[in-house]
Amino acid sequence: MNLKSLHVKIIHITIAVCSALSLSYAQQIKGTVSDADGNPISAKLLLKSPDKPETISEFTLVKGGQFSYQLKKSYNNGAFIEITATGFNSIEEFIEPSKLKNTLNFNFVLLKTKIEKLDEVLITSNRRPFTIKEDTVTYHVDSYKDGTERKVEDLLKKLPGIEVDDATGNIKYKGKSVETVTLDGDNLFDYNYAVGTKNINIDLVEDIEAIENYSENSLLMGIENSDKVALNLKLKENKIDISGNIDVGLGDIPDSNSTPLDASLVLLGIQKAHKSFGLASYNNIGENSSSFNYYNNSITTEQLRENKYFSERIIPEYISTQNINNQLTNINNQFFGNLNSIYNLSDKVKAKLNLFYLSDRIRSNQRYESNFSIDTENFSTFDNNFINKKPKQYRGDLELKFNTSKTTLLEYNISLRDEEIDTDRTIFSNQDNDFRSNLLSDNIFLKQRLEFTKKLSANKALQLDLINTINSLDQEFHISPSALNSPALNSDFQNNDSKAINTRFKAIYLGKSNKKNKYNITAGFNLRNERFNSNLSSETNSQETIDNSTNDLKYVQNEMYSLGSYSMRLNKFTITPRYAFRYLHLDLMQTTEKLKSNGFIFEPSLDISYKIDKTSFIRFNSGINRNTQNLQNLYSNTVLASNRITKSNIPNISLQKGQNYGLLYSKIDLFNQLEITLGANYFKLDGNYFSNIEVNENSINTINFFLPNGTENWNFNFNITKLIPALKTNVKFSSNYGINNFKNIVNNSDLRSNKSHFSNNSLFLKTAFDSSFNFENKISYTFQQNESENTLINRSIDNTFKLLYQPSRQLFSTLEYNCFVPNLNDNSNNYNFLNLNLWYRPDNKNWQLTLSGMNLLNENFFVERNISAISTNSFRTNLINRYILLKFSYSF
Repeated sequence: MNLKSLHVKIIHITIAVCSALSLSYAQQIKGTVSDADGNPISAKLLLKSPDKPETISEFTLVKGGQFSYQLKKSYNNGAFIEITATGFNSIEEFIEPSKLKNTLNFNFVLLKTKIEKLDEVLITSNRRPFTIKEDTVTYHVDSYKDGTERKVEDLLKKLPGIEVDDATGNIKYKGKSVETVTLDGDNLFDYNYAVGTKNINIDLVEDIEAIENYSENSLLMGIENSDKVALNLKLKENKIDISGNIDVGLGDIPDSNSTPLDASLVLLGIQKAHKSFGLASYNNIGENSSSFNYYNNSITTEQLRENKYFSERIIPEYISTQNINNQLTNINNQFFGNLNSIYNLSDKVKAKLNLFYLSDRIRSNQRYESNFSIDTENFSTFDNNFINKKPKQYRGDLELKFNTSKTTLLEYNISLRDEEIDTDRTIFSNQDNDFRSNLLSDNIFLKQRLEFTKKLSANKALQLDLINTINSLDQEFHISPSALNSPALNSDFQNNDSKAINTRFKAIYLGKSNKKNKYNITAGFNLRNERFNSNLSSETNSQETIDNSTNDLKYVQNEMYSLGSYSMRLNKFTITPRYAFRYLHLDLMQTTEKLKSNGFIFEPSLDISYKIDKTSFIRFNSGINRNTQNLQNLYSNTVLASNRITKSNIPNISLQKGQNYGLLYSKIDLFNQLEITLGANYFKLDGNYFSNIEVNENSINTINFFLPNGTENWNFNFNITKLIPALKTNVKFSSNYGINNFKNIVNNSDLRSNKSHFSNNSLFLKTAFDSSFNFENKISYTFQQNESENTLINRSIDNTFKLLYQPSRQLFSTLEYNCFVPNLNDNSNNYNFLNLNLWYRPDNKNWQLTLSGMNLLNENFFVERNISAISTNSFRTNLINRYILLKFSYSF
């Protein structure tokens, strides 16, 4: 028998006595250990429990090649048996409970570099697909690959415990958002890690490490009470310093003059003093190679973290639906370039440079239809939009790190971003006129950060952190003819200028006591100064300009604060009380009024976690908080947002009083491939802005106002994933149910109480048969119900079936069929999609051919239905035409 790897182990097992189902207390194991020539070997025999594979449960010495050992513990879940000897390859084998007997006789054969053939029973021991060491799980890439993966993101979607958002590339591990994805330990991408996971060739990666309690600052490791998680890509050892891949794809769209194109160049340079990743890509087939998102409302990790520094967009940008394959609705023309480099300038100085450029053109035809039912009044509206959106972004980030000594670290970061979005629309509507509009948004953002860390002792550290940001956002909206329902007006101009300046400073004292308990105390201040100026003007038929509405607003939010937390470990309990004590000063100044507010705020919170065992825990969290109002709700005079929507507010700077409670049970057992999460969350907000909406066939006028009344939300979720070995099938069931209670006023009615229900349930199956054929299937059912004066209900179902066919190592194909029914009460609008992918990669070659067919049934449009408190709504968007693409890929 020929074996290709020196690390493959051979075990010759002869079973002496049968009739037991598991190793039991006082069981005896006997056997011999020899080399390939039959010579006895002295060795060590180690026993490990699958619950704690990194810990040796029992061991004994093998003397003269023979052993006889009486077990001191029971192993009802089976056991790992490992034989190690100096100069020989170790052997490790998992003995399943169903195969265990009362007494076991083993004849172990250890190999050096020699390949040996045995005449009796041979069992080949492959290494486990993952290993666990302290806070790190290492996934061995080759154990999870099935041939369909090209990029790192493709494999991440298959790893247990990891979830990937298809739209943004955001990653979650065990339900927590991933902080970053490092490359051999270097944080090359920061929050924009999706650009790496979407484009790095999986063939370059040996292992993927999931790291809990992650801290990028090495001085804080073991001191910081971090709940962050990160992934690390361990690259394969390679003698050459530069590697990468080139993809060139060319296709055909039947009955069309356009040509599908998909091309990219990826370079990865690894040297002792320098590490870099570069990407240049172009496509018009709906792919998003970047870490930015301009085509739907999904939020990236960076946007979530930095949203507090930006001015608000009063006029919303165009976005697309995300209920179906994002690639089908993203009719794009994207060029994206990116360079990420880390330089070790000396033993004490490290520099990181990140450069980005994106240019895109997104085209869409979107039709909105709404059927309103307000008291006894019923009417309908529609807008058919032809959209051409052209985003462009230039960005540069620089980071410098100075290790001035073994216990001090000084970091400086600067980020400069210039974004422009130019959106043209042609609108055909039920209004008396059809419209042409243009929205030009120019967004400039500068962020600087200076951070100093001093490690005071092995268990204590001090951090000083200073952040300054400046954001300027200008929006120019022009629409013709006028949307203000006046025959004397020819066109409207809405100009908005916003600027937000933030300065934040904090000093953090961190410590650890009793090797288990961790604490931190923070003191600091936040200064935010925000300005908003707007002008709504119209041009008359005689080309005179009339000013309709202006806003001149300054909003100041300043605070001094103290934060603290103490995390205590009491046996299996972890109890973490936290507090925030703030002095808050608010100042709102407008042309006609001034509002001020000062006061002290106390915000306590509590987290309690109980560790049931190594794989499962229960966590309870609660908190009380006070929130300030957004500028979106503070300007007094009218702003025109579209051909039919105008907005204004009755300003109020009263604080919102929030309280939240959550309960979570989680079990992630990688050895038995079982994942379970069960959670419930409750959130209540007292004091909120409500909407007085005036609706008719031609316009929607919204006036927001503050009331002390509350809104509340309930959310329940249940997820379970399990591999069923007997069926060789992975099963995942997910369920989410939410209830939202809110209030509004419609057409000068009394304050109305509304309740919405939302439920989504899905079942996913994936087989792993020892066959050329396998399949995946996911079925999802969605239920929506809104209760007010009327009750509105919508139910939809979505099913995706994927057939996987691999007749040989070189050839692999998938055929995917998707059926979507947006409204179960109306079967006339059902949608069917068919996609095909075929991969050919010859053995020991660096190239690959891929044949893709998208939207082969040529569905031209997709309709999504939803309901609100006052209407049933239909949204129709066009899709990418059917196309076939042949791609050549070369790795070097």
